[in-house]
Amino acid sequence: MRRQIDKKDLLSGSIIRHVLRLAIPMIIAFVFVTSYHFVDRFFVSRLGDVATAAIGMAFTVQMVLISVGSGVGMGINSFIARNLGAGKKEDAENGALHAFFLGAAIGLTFAILGLIFQRPLFRLIGAEGILLTYILDYLTIIFLFTPINFIGMFSNSIFQGWGDTVSPMKFMLIGNILNLIFDPLLIFGIGPFPELGIRGAALATGIGRGVSLLYVMYKVFIKYKPTRLSFSRFKIHSRIIMGILQVGLPSSLSQILTSIAMGFVFYILDPFGPNARAAYTIVFTYEMVVFLPAIGISQAVSILTGHNFGARLLDRVDKVYFTGIAVAFGMMLIPAAIIFLIPTFFAGVFARSPEVLHIASEALKITSVGFAFNSIYLCSVAAFQGLGLGRQYLWANIFRLYILLVPATYLGAHFLQETGVWYALMGVNIGSAFGVFLWHRFLNHFLIRSGKIQPIS
Repeated sequence: MRRQIDKKDLLSGSIIRHVLRLAIPMIIAFVFVTSYHFVDRFFVSRLGDVATAAIGMAFTVQMVLISVGSGVGMGINSFIARNLGAGKKEDAENGALHAFFLGAAIGLTFAILGLIFQRPLFRLIGAEGILLTYILDYLTIIFLFTPINFIGMFSNSIFQGWGDTVSPMKFMLIGNILNLIFDPLLIFGIGPFPELGIRGAALATGIGRGVSLLYVMYKVFIKYKPTRLSFSRFKIHSRIIMGILQVGLPSSLSQILTSIAMGFVFYILDPFGPNARAAYTIVFTYEMVVFLPAIGISQAVSILTGHNFGARLLDRVDKVYFTGIAVAFGMMLIPAAIIFLIPTFFAGVFARSPEVLHIASEALKITSVGFAFNSIYLCSVAAFQGLGLGRQYLWANIFRLYILLVPATYLGAHFLQETGVWYALMGVNIGSAFGVFLWHRFLNHFLIRSGKIQPIS
């Protein structure tokens, strides 16, 4: 029988062992999550370069949904971890019950708003004709499944807050394997399935997420994992909601700002035509692949930081941070180097025309230089989340996106055309890494160790 990770485990023992034990299941899960986007784009690219650009532009809105889901999810994760570290199990369980309530409420709200505003939004940023039709066909189905997706994401955060990253891995594997199966069947109409084109990619996603949520409900309310929960004693408490949202809202907002910034890059690339937009879609698709190890490691950093900060083990909190950076940087450096060496091969997986292949190859070669440095940034902001410093996470992202990314891409496009955009993206990854690292060290010295910030407010 698998030994469960408990609070005592996370407060003692080898840090690198805990980082890897927590991170590896999440990295595996994120591989399948990213494969969903990767495979979607691979199959959709068979519909043409316009379809590739459409799914890339649609992803800027999906990023908003993912941002809110993962942001509030980090708030749930941090709230549970800090309370468990402080020995307050009942508050942690109440936080888990509130996660289900928040998932349903937030998911339904975004579904309604998305269906109402998607058309005028994409017209505003220049989508017309077949490009707009593709975007709306895809996103309409995504929005219909939004409540299911939010509840599933918040459920993952409950398990992660308890130090269980294996169960979320299983949930994500189920959803994404089903997505991989249904993608070609529904996009191209194989066998008895209807040919739905780009709508089939969205429907495959919805089916996978729905089945995954059913398994979550089985684990929580029948198997009583990670702890016994009962809605019979559930009452909405503003203190718990605020405890979750003090990290969750800034995290969500910062990630929404990321989506807006991605939309800005698409806007900057508009004068250079749909080929440049398709190339940027290819770039951030590979970024997601390379960032997978750092995302998994950063999630482990957040969990371990929350538990150890809750117990006021400050030296151990510091060791978690530096261990996470070292491991994540090393794991990212290898795939980044491979992409740098053979960018044309990777661009050719998605590019359907020589023009897109040429632009995307150049973009990947330039931007890949900065990929590994993002590990420093991701572990730094994950540490902020584990410490309950949601506002600091927000300011870090504002610095990255609106002090660095927006001006740099604008100036890069102005002086060096689309090539300048690729250099700007590379520079932002490097500059934001060192800037946020220095800020983390400042906060650690003047706020954390001085006792001005406590684990549970």
